[in-house]
Amino acid sequence: MKFGIAALALALAGCASAAPAPTEVRQIVSTTSFGMCVGYCTTRLEISEGQAVLIRDGRSGRGSAELPDQRFTQTLTPAEWQEFARLASNTNLSGLPPVIGCPDCADGGAESLTINGTQTVSFDFGASIAQAQPLLERVRALRARMTPEQ
Repeated sequence: MKFGIAALALALAGCASAAPAPTEVRQIVSTTSFGMCVGYCTTRLEISEGQAVLIRDGRSGRGSAELPDQRFTQTLTPAEWQEFARLASNTNLSGLPPVIGCPDCADGGAESLTINGTQTVSFDFGASIAQAQPLLERVRALRARMTPEQ
């Protein structure tokens, strides 16, 4: 009987250690693009510990003149980064298809979300993605704050 209990305890301990450790979030990247657009039609928001960088591509629009790329940075407090990292670590994109819906069809725009450069999903601009919604809302709010008014 004692042997059975010891064997069970070892088996359970083995199961506990076999559980994957949460992946440390190093970077979150969100992009937006619009195919039938004039001006700054593509953005890339890179969020990492301590900093967010928003890059606006001036060559992707349909205007006759190319605009210079724009780059905006914002310092993130440790608390802000921890919230992004917490939301990203609670977001599992691996069960989603790489493309949801029809991004940028009929010029509805496209959006993508990447965590640590490995998990990426593309979808219609502004779409709700249940598995990622809290993170998407936080990322979208940051993008809105960082994008200059035109």
